[in-house]
Amino acid sequence: MHRNCRNQKSVIKSVLVLLCVLACFFTACKKEPKQEGPQPTPTPEVVFEGFADADPALVKERAEEYAKLIAVTVGDTDISMQKAMFLIYSMEVQGNSYAAYYESQYGLDYWDMEYDEEGRTTREVFKEETIEALIQYAVLYDCAVKNGMELTYDETKENADFVEEIKGLMSAEEAERGGFTTDNLRETCAWMMLGEKYYGKMTDTLGVTEESVRKTIDKADYREYETEYLYLPTTYYDEDYNICQESPEVIESRKAQMQDCYDQVLGGATFEAVAATDETIVYNTRTFLAEGNGAEAPYMDAAVKLKVGEVCGPVETEYGVYIIRMLDDKCTKTYEATVAAEYEMQRNEAFQAAYEVLLEQYEVTVNEEVWEDILMGATVSILE
Repeated sequence: MHRNCRNQKSVIKSVLVLLCVLACFFTACKKEPKQEGPQPTPTPEVVFEGFADADPALVKERAEEYAKLIAVTVGDTDISMQKAMFLIYSMEVQGNSYAAYYESQYGLDYWDMEYDEEGRTTREVFKEETIEALIQYAVLYDCAVKNGMELTYDETKENADFVEEIKGLMSAEEAERGGFTTDNLRETCAWMMLGEKYYGKMTDTLGVTEESVRKTIDKADYREYETEYLYLPTTYYDEDYNICQESPEVIESRKAQMQDCYDQVLGGATFEAVAATDETIVYNTRTFLAEGNGAEAPYMDAAVKLKVGEVCGPVETEYGVYIIRMLDDKCTKTYEATVAAEYEMQRNEAFQAAYEVLLEQYEVTVNEEVWEDILMGATVSILE
């Protein structure tokens, strides 16, 4: 069956899908809470250790099986399921982190929930995106080879280090189910890395630069102030989670307490030191745009009058009382974040447009029979 990849509605906007997926996984990876006292002895039959503990015979059998199966054919090149299995694993790891959250927070089955108006499930969408990513890597790798590109010694070492990180996160059962060995992981990741290298070369020629993006974003629109503050609330939540005002006596008491904090700061005490003297006092930092709503109006009005290093207070708002210090009255965090996000978006859009033209040069055949047996969320990765 031939598939026109240009008509696929893609969630993956960049060829860097794998690194993004694994980055999400590293962030979302759960750490078990430390437990006191003796721990029960694991039962070998149900507890799988790390990558190195996988059954070599089973891994070899699966690896040979997947190496013989064709996942997609791109141009004159057959791409094996061995490469596909690593992308499947990566996508499943990301999906499982979401699945655990949806189950714990909403009691929903993430993998089988309806994903879009077309009625597709998350499993189906993830499978389509995995196939699209595999095709994209194959096209870019082919272009890299045709342009005489190779991985440098440092890149090869980086790839080997990356594989060791992956192995450190992979269980024995996952290695067995995916047929993963150190060698085929290195081969697959090197294949992807070379494709990414061509992606970098390709996007560098598309005319989108950080400077060109900056010209489209008015820095004045992102004038930002960075402050630190001490805070005591003058409100509380009732049993129905409605915000209520404290009594006038409590409010006056807290204003007096914050006046004392202000005097301590003027005497040379740091905000952190003052907050450490009373656990009811909140210390934090806050940034807000001059034309935004990142803080209560009285807070912003008082803060913007300060020079760097100056302190004011007590400042009363509808929620509490503050002592404020200006840290940076020309903060550019939001501006730089906006530029970075717009830069990536424009690069991705330019790449996608160029990639669609490039893809026209390749005849793509997807082995639908093989993919019918793939159940995303339960093929390689294990949801604990």
